[in-house]
Amino acid sequence: MYVFRNAVRNISRVKVRNILIGIIIFIVAASSCVGLSIRNSSDKLIESYKNSNEIEATLILNRKSMMQNRDKELVTPNEFMQNLEQLSVDKINEYGDSEYVKDYYFSIQTDLSSTNIKKASVEEEFSKSDKNMPPDRGVNESKKTGDFKVVGYSDINYMDEFVNGTYKIVTGEMFEVGLSDKECLISEDLANENSLKVGDKIIFVNPNNEENVYEFVIKGIYSDSSENGEFSMFSNAANNILMSYNALNNIDTSLSFQTNSKFILQSEGVVESFSNELKEKGLGEYYQISTNVESLNNDLKPIQNLSKFATTFLIIVFIIGIVILTVINMINIRERKYEIGVLRSIGMKKHLVIFQFVIEIFIVTIIAVIIGTLLGSAFTVPVSNSLLSSEIETLSNEQSKLSENFGMKNDDFKSDFMEKREDIRGIFGNDKSKYVDKLNAVIDFKTIFQLVGISIVITIISSGVSMIFISRYTPLKILSNRT
Repeated sequence: MYVFRNAVRNISRVKVRNILIGIIIFIVAASSCVGLSIRNSSDKLIESYKNSNEIEATLILNRKSMMQNRDKELVTPNEFMQNLEQLSVDKINEYGDSEYVKDYYFSIQTDLSSTNIKKASVEEEFSKSDKNMPPDRGVNESKKTGDFKVVGYSDINYMDEFVNGTYKIVTGEMFEVGLSDKECLISEDLANENSLKVGDKIIFVNPNNEENVYEFVIKGIYSDSSENGEFSMFSNAANNILMSYNALNNIDTSLSFQTNSKFILQSEGVVESFSNELKEKGLGEYYQISTNVESLNNDLKPIQNLSKFATTFLIIVFIIGIVILTVINMINIRERKYEIGVLRSIGMKKHLVIFQFVIEIFIVTIIAVIIGTLLGSAFTVPVSNSLLSSEIETLSNEQSKLSENFGMKNDDFKSDFMEKREDIRGIFGNDKSKYVDKLNAVIDFKTIFQLVGISIVITIISSGVSMIFISRYTPLKILSNRT
């Protein structure tokens, strides 16, 4: 008890020195508070973002393998694509039955024509002036293409345009995905072009066999908020007809379908294992897995950089704080050497003298940490978001420079170029609007405990030198050397 009371008296007696120590610890505490809050909040945000954005895998064509084998077989691209084995729904179900997959969805797509509605397109206006133009090369003239792209979905979770808000039902309602009812959704543009409304019927025909007729009821009408083509007065989805997988799959066995799929994986770490498993199950060499891992990491890149910066900042502040406090404590011990000699000569044990000095520093440290934490918490949010904004701006500038290297001068050209060149889409990452651009850095119990831990560590390490010096002093030597 005497040691504690004496430590408190010494704090008030030597005010200048303790105020200096307090200011240093206050700066360290405030800086550490900001750094810890940013790092902890960043880590939480990264974890939350990854939990809310699942790892998606899709099967795409392996263009490199296709080109190599096409050259060996000496066939035209059109012939090669016609002979390419298509993915079937049965295969998708087999691939989805995996320990690495949480869930999976698929869709089938085909082309149909209609006898009672016309497509929403301005192609006819252009074709009138282009009658003398030769037909596209590579087109299989033996197989006709329908006017409407008809897509059947196995699950509403695979209807990404509705999930992200690009498509919205403006009239009617969604069809029942699991049923075989002949109901469909059409675009607002198509409805306006043909004066259609919910409840009207559309008569579809197989473009290659007009005797096969299918009648569907319009269940709903949706709008498309995506950007239209440069020369089109209609949306990109104007001629898309959407329905359930069962409804489309059961209408005609002679129709050829293109199958698309999406697998929701358990975690980022199983991507390679899932890819190897699909190869073992017979996935052809012309297909490969594409995931959204790179896209998610690009979205999180600014916040990850900010977390790394906060960690580096904490280490620097920690080291500087220890060095400065150690020097001050060494000076303090030299100035109070006579006091130590007196305490030792009256019988105070060495460890109690050391304990007294540690208590003095610790009391000053706790007071400074409390003040530093209160002030640091006030600056945490604006400082963190300012740093995050700066980091996003830096990454955006780097992407802009990269875009200029490819000859892209504006966003419209960039968007058009990216649509045509999907193979380089990953180079550019996401644009600024997709980055995680807000960090709610707050002081929580974890941050407070970490600050207390840092304070204790700084106190112990900086006092360590003092302990060494005190342990080496003897009362007689100290008192005899006093001048």
